[in-house]
Amino acid sequence: MHVSIYQGLLLLSQILQISAEQCTSAGTFRINPDKRNVKLRGFAYRTFENISPRACFQKCIRRTRCHSYNYNRASLRCELNNLKPMYVSESYLQNESGYVYVEVHHYRGDPHFDPCVGNPCNDGEVCESLKNEKVVCILDDCKTPNEAFQNVALGKMCGQSSTFNNEHAEYAVDGLTNTDIHTLKDQSPYWWVDLGSIYNIMRIEVINRYIYGFKLHDLDIAVGNHLDDMSIFANYKGPAANNEHLIFQRSRYTDGRYVKLSITQGPEYLHVSEVIVIGYPVC
Repeated sequence: MHVSIYQGLLLLSQILQISAEQCTSAGTFRINPDKRNVKLRGFAYRTFENISPRACFQKCIRRTRCHSYNYNRASLRCELNNLKPMYVSESYLQNESGYVYVEVHHYRGDPHFDPCVGNPCNDGEVCESLKNEKVVCILDDCKTPNEAFQNVALGKMCGQSSTFNNEHAEYAVDGLTNTDIHTLKDQSPYWWVDLGSIYNIMRIEVINRYIYGFKLHDLDIAVGNHLDDMSIFANYKGPAANNEHLIFQRSRYTDGRYVKLSITQGPEYLHVSEVIVIGYPVC
């Protein structure tokens, strides 16, 4: 039977639209997403780019630490999450077109899905299949560090809405508390830092300027993967005192590449001595 080029392309398109179809020697089966057009935000500990839905499923189920994953068909992006499904709250799920959210506990222990049946690995390990069909546990090449978490904003690229008296944006991430950033009196002054890659952010600290500290008020701190796509991490009403060290921490980690500070009630100046972002890389 002959199939036209158009019919062939249509068939191929339909196959690609199946977001989580897996093939095994026992036949063909489908992974049904627990949620569509949402992602679990703040618990991704590892990401993979340009991989198939099937490969994303395998990346997760082979890792004891992975309890669920987010997958985007358009970007072929796979994000492994380390939050156990029993603790998932609806507030943790963010609407995100094109993503599916999948919990793997439905499939663990099923030999049609789980290549690690009978070979449980420890947390921080991944099971790998050998050519002789045996399975071994090896250390995952990316794990949450055990050492002290670092200031991931230190020395990173940054910017601000305007600059007063040569007090530039980079002074907020130079590691010194005797320098500061200072904007002009803008309607909504802001400052941002590019962390360079995506991090699981544990907390954000702001060290206020040594004089006129009361001008730090109505402060929004936002986190996101793009400057035009950010969500609020914390809000501070204020006003702050001179040299005050403000610490903002949420009950769960938030993943993001950019951190932005902005004053919502203006016109006003924005000036602080230092911004510290504590986290670990999502790799």
